[in-house]
Amino acid sequence: MPTFILGVVFGAISGGVTYGLTVDGQLAAIVGGVAAVLTWLGIAALVIADD
Repeated sequence: MPTFILGVVFGAISGGVTYGLTVDGQLAAIVGGVAAVLTWLGIAALVIADD
């Protein structure tokens, strides 16, 4: 569960900053979603590599 929340927080921060810089809602949503997914995949890769 902490991994999910961390991904959501990073996604929200990334999307918010992107929206603040570009004022483009669609771009901000894409950047936020990509940041969240990459966070989840990166942590999952670390867990798998640690085994």
